[in-house]
Amino acid sequence: MMTQEAVTPPRLARRLRALLFVDVVDSVRLTGEDEEGTIRRWREFVTAVTREELPARQARLVKSQGDGMLIEFQSAIDAVEAAIAMQARIRHSEAQIESDRRIRMRMGVHLADVIADDLDLYGEGVNLAARLRDLGGPEEIIISTAVRDQLADGLGVTIEDLGERSLKGIERPVRAFRALPPGPPPVRGRLRHAGARPAIAVLPFRNLSGDPAHDFLGDLFAEDLIGDLSRHTDLFVISRLSTRPFRDRLYELRNVADVLGVRYVLSGNLQTSGSRLRMMAELTEAEAGHVIWAENFDGSLADVFDLQDRLSKDITSRALPFLRQLELQRARSKRTEDLTAYEWTLRAIDHFHRSSHEDMDQARSMFEAAIKVDQSYVTPYAWLAHWYVRRVGQGWSENRERDTGEATRYAEKAVEIDSTDPLALTVSGLVSAYLKKDLDLAMTRYDRALAINPSASSAWVWSTSACSWLGEGEEAVRRSQRAIELSPFDPLMYTFTSIAGTAHAVAGQYDKAIEFCRRSLRQNRMFASTHRTLAISLALAGRLDEARTAGMELLKLEPTLTISGFKARYPGSASPQAGLFANALALSGVPN
Repeated sequence: MMTQEAVTPPRLARRLRALLFVDVVDSVRLTGEDEEGTIRRWREFVTAVTREELPARQARLVKSQGDGMLIEFQSAIDAVEAAIAMQARIRHSEAQIESDRRIRMRMGVHLADVIADDLDLYGEGVNLAARLRDLGGPEEIIISTAVRDQLADGLGVTIEDLGERSLKGIERPVRAFRALPPGPPPVRGRLRHAGARPAIAVLPFRNLSGDPAHDFLGDLFAEDLIGDLSRHTDLFVISRLSTRPFRDRLYELRNVADVLGVRYVLSGNLQTSGSRLRMMAELTEAEAGHVIWAENFDGSLADVFDLQDRLSKDITSRALPFLRQLELQRARSKRTEDLTAYEWTLRAIDHFHRSSHEDMDQARSMFEAAIKVDQSYVTPYAWLAHWYVRRVGQGWSENRERDTGEATRYAEKAVEIDSTDPLALTVSGLVSAYLKKDLDLAMTRYDRALAINPSASSAWVWSTSACSWLGEGEEAVRRSQRAIELSPFDPLMYTFTSIAGTAHAVAGQYDKAIEFCRRSLRQNRMFASTHRTLAISLALAGRLDEARTAGMELLKLEPTLTISGFKARYPGSASPQAGLFANALALSGVPN
C-alpha cells in the first residue's frame, strides 16, 4: 500500500521590498479584437523584461498573469527606474501598431514590509501597491510616499504630487504621487566637525594637460569651491591648508577621508587645449567608495577668474542636492534614539515639505527634539520659526497672536545663536514680513543674508515675496528667477515656483503666474498659498470657470478662509494689489 508523503509548504520570510504591480489597460477589449496578436506581443514583452531588465536590478518576477505582473525589487529606486524603462520599452515595441490596439500599461510602486516565499508575496503592502496601480491611467506610474521618500524630484525622475486619495480596501486616505521620466534639465541656474553633520573635503583638481603652468588652476578651483561650500552652514568644510598636501600625491579617497575625518570628498581633474578648459568633478561617499555625483564642465581660459567663479557655483549647486538626499536617507534608516540634532532636523524638514496636518505636527516634534539634543544648533530654531509662519499661511492657526509670538521667539533665538547665519536672518525676515507686515525690516534682513552668502536661495525667494507685497512686480520676478537658477533641485522648489507665481501675478503677467502655480501644485498639492495665487490669477485672466474650480480646491485646504480674513493677514495690504487680489478671490468663490 502506497502512502502519500506530506508536502512541506515553502518557508516564509519577512523582508522590506519594493513592489511593482503592472496592469495592461483595457486588456479585455484588446484581446477581444486581436486575441492572438495581443497575447503574442505581451508574452514577448514579459520575456524581454524578465531576461534583460530584471537581472541587472536583482529583481524577481513573482507572478505573470494574462494582463499583468508583480515584480519584487530590493530597492525603491530600482523599481521606479525599471518601471520607467518598461514603459519606454513597450512604447517602442508598439509604435508600429495602430494606436487603438497598442498595449499600454499602468503601474503602482510601493515600499513595504512583506511576507514572502518562493511562490508569492503576502501582506497589506501588496494590496496597497495594487491599489496604487489602479489610480493610474495609460502609461502612468503611481508611487506611494514611502517610494517618493527614496527619490529626489528632478534627479533621474520627475515627481508629481496627486494629494491624498481614498483607495478601495484601505481604511485611511493615502498620499500618492505620479512618477515620470525626467524632463529637460532645469534652468541653471561653523558646524562642529565632531558632530554628525556631514563633513566634506575639497581636493585640489588634478592637471591632466601635461603643462605644469596650469597646475595653479587646480588650487584656484578648489579654493573657490571651499569658499562657496562654506557658506552652506549645514556642512563642515575642511580648510584649504588641510587638503593642499594631497595635490601631488596618489591616494585612495577612503584614506583621505580617514585622515581628514570627513564623510564626503569632492575631487576632479582638468585638461586644457589652447584657450579651452574641460573640467570633471565628482562627489564621493568616501567610506563606501561610491561616486554619488559626477559631471563635466567646459569653458574658456580667456578670463580665468570669471570662469573659476562660474564653475564653482555650478558645481556647488549641482552636487549639494545629491549629498543632502543621501544624508536624508541615512537619517531615515537610523533608530530615533540614535539621532543627532542634525539628523532630527533633516527628518523634520522632510516632513515639513509634505505640508499635510499630520506631517507638519511630526515636523514640529522633530524640530523640538533637535533643539533638546543640541541647544546651540541654529538650524532647528530657524525652521521652527518658519513652521509657525507656515501654520498661519496654511490657515490652520487657531490663535494668530500666539503663533506670531512663538515664531518671533524662535527666530530671535536663531539670530542670537549666530547673527551671521543666512538661514536665521532669512527666517527672521520672513517673520517680520509675513506675520508683522514690517517689510522694510524684512528686506534689511534678507539683504544682510545675501551679503553673507550671495547664493542663499532661501533669501532670494523670500525677498521675492517681500517685493511682491510691496507691489514691486518686476523686481519680484527678477528675484524669483535668481532663486530658481541658484537651486534648481531644492526640496522646497514648490515654494519657489509658488512665489514666482505670485511675483508674476503682481507684475500683471497672469498667464505666466498660472503656469508657475500649476507647476508648484504638481510638486506639492497641499500648499494653500499656491491655490490662492492660482485662483486669483485665473480670475484676473478672465478664466472664471477655472477660477471657481481653483477656489473650491483652496477651500478644501483652508475651509475657514474669508475675504476679510485674507485682507487682514495679507502682508501687502498697503499695496495696489491687495484690493485687486481680494476681489479676484471673491470671484473664485471665497466667501466674504
